[in-house]
Amino acid sequence: MWRTILLGKLSISIFASLAVGGVCVTQPWRHEYTVFESTGWIAVGVFFLLLAVAQIAVTYMLTKK
Repeated sequence: MWRTILLGKLSISIFASLAVGGVCVTQPWRHEYTVFESTGWIAVGVFFLLLAVAQIAVTYMLTKK
């Protein structure tokens, strides 16, 4: 039972991380930002995309058994 709840929460979190990461990575090209601001947006986007990869790995490990 706890696996089902955890997997449901992880799937929602994966979707949210991918959405936020995608928006943050594409944000600097929609507006004119300085190099520092663009780097900040891209860094936050990469963080969320890597977080989604880590969550996908955890989901795989939980469903493997």
